[in-house]
Amino acid sequence: MNVPRDLSATCFVIMPFGRKRVQDREVDFDAIYDTVFAPAIGAVPRPEGGVLAPRRTDKDFFSGHISQEMFEYLEHSRLAVADISGLNANVFYEIGVRHRARAGGTVIVRQAGAPLPFDINQIKVFDYRCGDSAEVAASIQAITRILTETLAQNRLDSPVQQALRAQSPAIDPLLREAEAALGHGDRATAAARYGAAVAADPHNPFVRVRHGIVLKDLDRLPAAREQFERATFLQPGNAAAWRELGVIENLLYRALESPPAGIPDGEESLRRAVAADSDDFDALAALGGVLKRKDQLEDALAMYRRSAEVSDGHPYPLLNALKLQAAATGRLELDARWRRLLRRAERARADQTANRPPYDAPWSFFDLAEIRLYGGDQAGFLERLAQALDHCDHDWQAKTFRDGLQLLADRGVELPGIREGLAVIDESF
Repeated sequence: MNVPRDLSATCFVIMPFGRKRVQDREVDFDAIYDTVFAPAIGAVPRPEGGVLAPRRTDKDFFSGHISQEMFEYLEHSRLAVADISGLNANVFYEIGVRHRARAGGTVIVRQAGAPLPFDINQIKVFDYRCGDSAEVAASIQAITRILTETLAQNRLDSPVQQALRAQSPAIDPLLREAEAALGHGDRATAAARYGAAVAADPHNPFVRVRHGIVLKDLDRLPAAREQFERATFLQPGNAAAWRELGVIENLLYRALESPPAGIPDGEESLRRAVAADSDDFDALAALGGVLKRKDQLEDALAMYRRSAEVSDGHPYPLLNALKLQAAATGRLELDARWRRLLRRAERARADQTANRPPYDAPWSFFDLAEIRLYGGDQAGFLERLAQALDHCDHDWQAKTFRDGLQLLADRGVELPGIREGLAVIDESF
């Protein structure tokens, strides 16, 4: 065997090998390992001295031919980095083995714009880019920072270990049935099984969060809110529960024509989420949205900028930061950096809309529409806007995008097509 004798200095890389398809392009993962992962890992200091050593096995593994070496790396490596770009089956198998073996020390990454399966969308996934030399350098720096913090904090990051620690034998079959239903896209059955698990183990915050997420996807918002509220009571430091509660509270608040005094609008819960996890870019961006709707634009801009920084330029906080900056100055100003980020965001969102079914619709289409608007392409803006509206499941989705356009129009930011876009959205209700 070629396994290092002391794997406490090792960071094992779980990733595809050779050239593989990622959505509509071919990616050289061997080059990514050599130019991004290996140098990033090699720059991570260990608390006891020295630096981490990057390792990976050099061939794909399939049923009936899985080596002892891979399992030893997964079981004993100090850290592991898993690249889920391309949704490679072997990668997900190894992540499952790692999560069962180790409570912490696993970092999941993907190429920016790659899809995130529903089954793991509550696990923090970090984006990286490997286009030009500047993106490679930024990705190396970001991965080094993430691994350094992971090593220092030693947090529980395995959902398997979290679930096993939280659950009782009575609910194990129900959880397996719920996850199997999700795997087949049957959210109604999953919600019923999670509901039965909550009834059997009502003091389990993990199960309540999972139940709430499925209820939210089924648009059963009051029932979802109840699950998240109970989860935060049972586990006050649960950042995901606070984030989801804040999102639900804001949706319910906005659905009221005249909200009574004292009805939560999500701000407090989202601030609790950020306090529990300052790098949760979804919570930061959601808090920015709440503050923007309350016309606290300077504070909202700060949240969006922080979210864009943490997420390394995720389109949602990036576009909102641009929007609020334009609203503050009365004009849209795009320097070379902003244009480069917008081009990158457009490529990522275009890849997502090309999926069948489209990934993250309607937001991926709305983002493409906004990017076209900022680029002065009126026809492209209206075309993408129409596509976004076709993919809306709820009126609030279109109203959310409309609010952003109206903010620009109210602040005197005149862009080709913005008035026409507002009229198109109004006609869709």
